[in-house]
Amino acid sequence: MNKLAIIYCACMLAAPMAAQTQCKDAKLAGKTVMVKNVRVENTANNMVVNLDLNMDSLDLPSNMRLVFTPMVTNNTEQRLMPQIVVNGRKQEISYKRKGYKDFADNAVVVRRKNNTAQTLHYSAVLPYEKWMKNADVVVAEDLCGCGDIKDQNTVALKRMRTPFMPYMRPEAEARKVRHEQGRAFIDFPVDKITLYPEYRNNPRELDKIVNTINLVKNDKNTSITNVEIHGYASPESPYSHNAYLAENRAKTLKDYVRKLVNLDDTTFSVTSTPEDWEGLREYVAKSNLDNRDAILKLIDDNTLDPDAKEWKIKSTYPADYRVMLDSWYPALRHSDYVVSYSVRPFSVEEAKEIMKTKPQQLSLEEMFMVAQTYEPGSREFNEVMATAVRMYPDNQTANINAACTRMELGDLEGAKIYLDKAGNSPEALHAKGVLAMLEGKNEEARQLLQKAKEGGAQGVDKNLQILDM
Repeated sequence: MNKLAIIYCACMLAAPMAAQTQCKDAKLAGKTVMVKNVRVENTANNMVVNLDLNMDSLDLPSNMRLVFTPMVTNNTEQRLMPQIVVNGRKQEISYKRKGYKDFADNAVVVRRKNNTAQTLHYSAVLPYEKWMKNADVVVAEDLCGCGDIKDQNTVALKRMRTPFMPYMRPEAEARKVRHEQGRAFIDFPVDKITLYPEYRNNPRELDKIVNTINLVKNDKNTSITNVEIHGYASPESPYSHNAYLAENRAKTLKDYVRKLVNLDDTTFSVTSTPEDWEGLREYVAKSNLDNRDAILKLIDDNTLDPDAKEWKIKSTYPADYRVMLDSWYPALRHSDYVVSYSVRPFSVEEAKEIMKTKPQQLSLEEMFMVAQTYEPGSREFNEVMATAVRMYPDNQTANINAACTRMELGDLEGAKIYLDKAGNSPEALHAKGVLAMLEGKNEEARQLLQKAKEGGAQGVDKNLQILDM
């Protein structure tokens, strides 16, 4: 009975990526010919197949001929590649006389030289067709020259499967609320709450607040809903006095800024923290103070009230305290500000333009709608998905979509980073199942896909069908 070996070659598509399952080296001609180094590369236009036929163990009778026919096939389609003809000595003579007429002009012909090391390097190109993304590249083996490919057996080497990428449409954002925030270091005279705009660095620090507010105020797409100013004082005075300074300096700053930006007083809110112990702790923790650990322990001691805590540090570690007072206390007297605003909805065409300049104003859904105007896997499509996850780094939907783009590009390690932040929703399990498919972990993929299906994820059956092909 004629033998047939089928060589399954996984096609490495530029986009989307294909799952590759490689078996052991195929053995042809009664296990005397080894098929090695099978490589398949796909572009948008062509499929390129490369392989090596190692014939070191082949002892081919002089009057025998072997014919191997590579092809791409699935359940319904088939495309042949140039045949490989291996001739014994007499068959080589016959081929040159008139036997060549039985083969196409592009056949690859070699004479076997018995008892010598001999490897044939084979390369073929086929026009790429969409159905090939879920197809096998096979080699049919003809040991008698009968030429009937249908009657020949098969041996698996590789197979290529391209999963369906489970992109998700994000939920609509009912009201787009955004925030711009910063920190200003406004200098006040010692123990005073009067603001002098030209005092020390105040012109620069005041500009930071005013410019942030005006940037939002002057944007036709936004409406300011609140401006919060939060004042902090340092711990060197009695706590009650610091509470007075922090609160009233913040109020003074609010009144001054409000007049400059011409907003209603109801738009502003003022809060305060009497002493910024949290900020002080950060400075101490990063320092090389001689008594750093002991001072940190005192700062963390919640049984001490603030005044007692500050006095104990000052009296017990006077040298370190002087460093703290001179180097860090001034920075603890700061005003944090948050400008909250709403953003109007955008059409797809508007969103395309906003994406270029102020992507933070777009909702995830608006970004997704922009992405839908591009070809999946295209540079523009991938850039939108990358921007979405950059703007919403903790959003599970954004991370799933970013993982899908990385998988289509063949960056499986990059996809894992996003999937680690995608949670364990049915949709996330679906994406993780696709990753397992691309890694060739079929059983793990099947389990993940089944769980995703049971959880109600859409499109899972497509990938289960591909997995079973």
